[in-house]
Amino acid sequence: MPLDVRVPISGLFGVVGLLLLTYGAFVEGLETSAGQLNGIWGALMVVFAAVLGYYGVRAERRSRLTARTPGE
Repeated sequence: MPLDVRVPISGLFGVVGLLLLTYGAFVEGLETSAGQLNGIWGALMVVFAAVLGYYGVRAERRSRLTARTPGE
């Protein structure tokens, strides 16, 4: 069962995005421009990670379905 590279990379983007979002929201505060910028980019990274993870898992499922042969 090969692992699609999109799955672990989406996890990395998700963790970094959550850290950036939390840092921007709680440490700098969303009323400052730096906090807003960190919050926006953190949220975008989390959304990108979700989309990347979805397509990675979908590709893994499809490869498992096509790898099966009728004799098995």
